[in-house]
Amino acid sequence: MADELQALLQKIDEEGLKKTEAKSARLLAQAEQEAEAIVEQARAQGTEIIEAARREAELLRQNSEQALRQAARNVLLDLRRALEERLRQAVESLVQASLPSDQLAKVIATLCTAYLSGDGKEDRLEILLPEPQYKELEAAVNAALAADLRQNCELSPSRAISGGFKLVFKGKDVLYDFTDKALAETMAAYLSPKITGILGEQF
Repeated sequence: MADELQALLQKIDEEGLKKTEAKSARLLAQAEQEAEAIVEQARAQGTEIIEAARREAELLRQNSEQALRQAARNVLLDLRRALEERLRQAVESLVQASLPSDQLAKVIATLCTAYLSGDGKEDRLEILLPEPQYKELEAAVNAALAADLRQNCELSPSRAISGGFKLVFKGKDVLYDFTDKALAETMAAYLSPKITGILGEQF
């Protein structure tokens, strides 16, 4: 009887030990799975953080490059505008210096004579002259024009003209601008593309 009881107790102990070992094995396996999941999640989050940081760094680099390119373009535009303005001023000064009053009077007289002696015999012309030079130019032009042409050619001073002259066909709303500013702008417009080329054709 005692032997049977001892065998029963031993069997119970063995079954309890097996259950405990099985439960421990399940808990250990579950813990290992959870640990692997945590590690994998941390690894994925780390990868996302790194990728986000890379994207942000790339975006910052692109924005910086764009800002630098725009700043360089603005500098070149400002430089071109400044060069064009200086060119216009230089050409205007050159035109003024190259057309002294006596030469300008000859040019005006030649134009008026050529027109009034041809198909424009019945037309009337008005010559707008710079006010500071008006008296001098009026005398020079009248001296250069034939008497029969003077009656169809009216000379008038203009405060808006600093140099050169304007030729107006009265009654026809036609005007030719030969002022220093107009000639300077025409020459500057011709030379402006060369400035663009000098600046590396950035525009």
